[in-house]
Amino acid sequence: MHITIIMVVTYIACCARICTGPWKYWQINAHYFSAEQGIFSKLSVDSLIPERWRLRQSIDSDTLTPNAFPVFLKPEWGQNAHGIHRADDHSQLVSLRARLAGEPQRYLLQEAATGQREFEIFSIDANRGDGQHDVFTVTEAINQRERFPINSKYNRHTRYADITADFTQEEQDRVSAYLSQIGEFGISRMSVRADSTEDLVAGNFHVIEINLFLPMPINLLDSNYSWLQRWQFIRSSMMCLAHATKLIKPVDKPQPIFAKMMLYGRDTSLTVNGTWKDKAAAIRTKIGNAGRQASKAALRRKSVRRATVSHKRTTRNKIGEHSAQP
Repeated sequence: MHITIIMVVTYIACCARICTGPWKYWQINAHYFSAEQGIFSKLSVDSLIPERWRLRQSIDSDTLTPNAFPVFLKPEWGQNAHGIHRADDHSQLVSLRARLAGEPQRYLLQEAATGQREFEIFSIDANRGDGQHDVFTVTEAINQRERFPINSKYNRHTRYADITADFTQEEQDRVSAYLSQIGEFGISRMSVRADSTEDLVAGNFHVIEINLFLPMPINLLDSNYSWLQRWQFIRSSMMCLAHATKLIKPVDKPQPIFAKMMLYGRDTSLTVNGTWKDKAAAIRTKIGNAGRQASKAALRRKSVRRATVSHKRTTRNKIGEHSAQP
């Protein structure tokens, strides 16, 4: 958490230094935002991935039967592996589906990647037309306890090692070019599995997912990093992110990406397959109902106060009349 806070504060300071608004950050990948769903849909981003790197995945349903196990059930939007579940056989899948049936968000069923090693590729690309990534790191997620782990910073069996220096500049350029083939992202983190670093450079890998909302540079979790190294990386990368923010082309009506992302999946009364307009209408209805209930309650309180005042006046008059009698 403290690393995230330092990154945010540093980013705001960098934006102030080059005279750009940090709130513009939410538009940095707006081109890939699904206005209908109100999220950076994993399914939509998945469609950008060339077939040779893409894993089979689709919206889950009880009628969907996997060809092989394990498979992963993952929410259509989420971060840090939150909400992801693995089913090692059909009975586990049935049990998971029953447990997740009441969740408001849609779940995707994804096949497992067969690569032996997992890599996190982080990038910031300020000027997306020059073919160069201003910040680029490759970090390996190491988990020796499980063959198909759900790696994240919350998995105590997972550790991270920054292996960017193991690649030549030419090899880094090749891997970053693969990311550019998928999309011109201002900031991103792509998770892939491959059998080796040589396979990664050769393009023999499968993409697990791509994070475009708040992708953390996972290399900062490398335990071999000193705090000085972390600070130096944060300072330089957040300045690059500030420049990327400044280069965002203005639009007449920016999408309320932050608000939509924060609202997504918060209310179980919203239908799983509903569009953002459906969800917004449901929210407006709830707000209207709450307002009407509050108004009724206020009228009841006002009536009670009036009755109390009237009763007190009547009591005082009776006391006055009684006192005036000889």
